[in-house]
Amino acid sequence: MQKMIVIQRRPRAWLEGSILQPYVSQYGEHLQRRRYAPGTQRAYMCCIAHFAHWMTQEGYGLEAIGQAAVIRFLSEHLPACVCPDPVRRIRHDLQAALGHLLEVLKAGGVVPQYPARNSAIEQELTRFDIHMRDDCGLADRTRRRRCKVVEEFLVEHVGEQPISMATVKATTVRHFILGEQGRGPAAIAAIGVTIACYLRFRSISGDRVSELKAAIPRVARWRLAYITRGSDRHRDRPTAELV
Repeated sequence: MQKMIVIQRRPRAWLEGSILQPYVSQYGEHLQRRRYAPGTQRAYMCCIAHFAHWMTQEGYGLEAIGQAAVIRFLSEHLPACVCPDPVRRIRHDLQAALGHLLEVLKAGGVVPQYPARNSAIEQELTRFDIHMRDDCGLADRTRRRRCKVVEEFLVEHVGEQPISMATVKATTVRHFILGEQGRGPAAIAAIGVTIACYLRFRSISGDRVSELKAAIPRVARWRLAYITRGSDRHRDRPTAELV
């Protein structure tokens, strides 16, 4: 029988007033099945309460919960956190607790299931997000979207290996951007820009990425000028094709 995990009133209210409320019981069962000590269970429950409070303030929906959201919470919110006490701010505990939360949500079909991934990918996404924020000045929404694309790319093509582009082939990059079922020009362009951004980031780490960057499909767009013939005006519509 599950024992109730007792936490302070404010963190409990944060959980009960958030989109995580239906999964609190499952989260508690998850921790107890893994035989965590009662003190650890309380600490982890307070951690996800902090995360729940932040998501409520940011207007997150269930479909937006994932590794990118966790990275943003840890790298942006936590260093500047002014949430009222009692609140859990220990990064190590938060990271561990949120890892368990993602497991529970994935098991419930809330978060897409990916193959097991190592902490190297999580650390890589954190560094990439910081690079986009500090060096590129990209907006939060753009960074979240790009982190999600890069996460999918790394899970699929790097897996449990150390992060390096040396083992990635140019054809692999091209096929990922084009997609198994084929993508439209706008999606190809957006994903291509994201992968190009990530490859530039990897070049800072010493990876040779020129061949991989050359494999990114380019989407050609052009608009012909007005052509006047007598009283007729013909204007070609914008066209897109892969080059």
